Amino acid sequence: MRPLACMTVLLAVLVAGCASKPGTAPQVVPPPTPQAQETPAPQRAQIHAELAAGYYERGQMDVALQELGEAVKLDPSNAKIYNVYGLVYAMLSQDRDAEVNFRRALEISPNDSEIRHNWGWYLCTRGRARESIGEFDLAVRNPLYRSPEVALTNAGKCAASIGESKRAEDYYRRALAVAPANVVAAYNLSLLVYKEARLDEARLAIRPIMQQNSPPAEALYLGMCIERKLGDRQAEASYASQLRNRYPGAAETKAIPGACE
Repeated sequence: MRPLACMTVLLAVLVAGCASKPGTAPQVVPPPTPQAQETPAPQRAQIHAELAAGYYERGQMDVALQELGEAVKLDPSNAKIYNVYGLVYAMLSQDRDAEVNFRRALEISPNDSEIRHNWGWYLCTRGRARESIGEFDLAVRNPLYRSPEVALTNAGKCAASIGESKRAEDYYRRALAVAPANVVAAYNLSLLVYKEARLDEARLAIRPIMQQNSPPAEALYLGMCIERKLGDRQAEASYASQLRNRYPGAAETKAIPGACE
């Protein structure tokens, strides 16, 4: 929503002259309407930043950059602007600009967990997983952070990517302790322990996903592989049937006849 321009309302007032009839009450002139106050610049900047975030989520990076350009002119001290700039430039593979903006956002607001998380994920996806984990840890230390399970899950994924499976498992379990229905954490935990041949634990870990209305294809495939290795042919067939019915064209469905790794 763009702020409305300030408008001065002119009132045309007809004033009764001296020739009014005797005994006529004098006309009461209403007070002028006060001018509407313009929305303060910091508030307008925040609106532009939020619009930019929405365009980023929809993949419209060019429009997001336009909104951010308007926002930064209005309030160059708003950390959210640089956070979204970082996300947009990262998506555009303009890593130098992304890093500059993430660092600027953290200079302004070092305790913002959302910015810490985004910076951590940027580092992890750029081959700097060891650095990223510390950023996720800082994000979840903030008791006001509204989605710590996201940072914990991503910390687990980054730890797993560098072979720190025990650390990754701890992060996944912490994420599930916060949000038991977290599908991403449950899947990654199940996959991790499956690869370590801890099949009963893998079956238990994947159970929350199977309680969802539409389990994703990769989870159904993993469930099938777990049951295949456990020797439960009926459960294996059930997962395979769900894959064929729900995701007939998926890569996981095409891989059903093959061996599970």
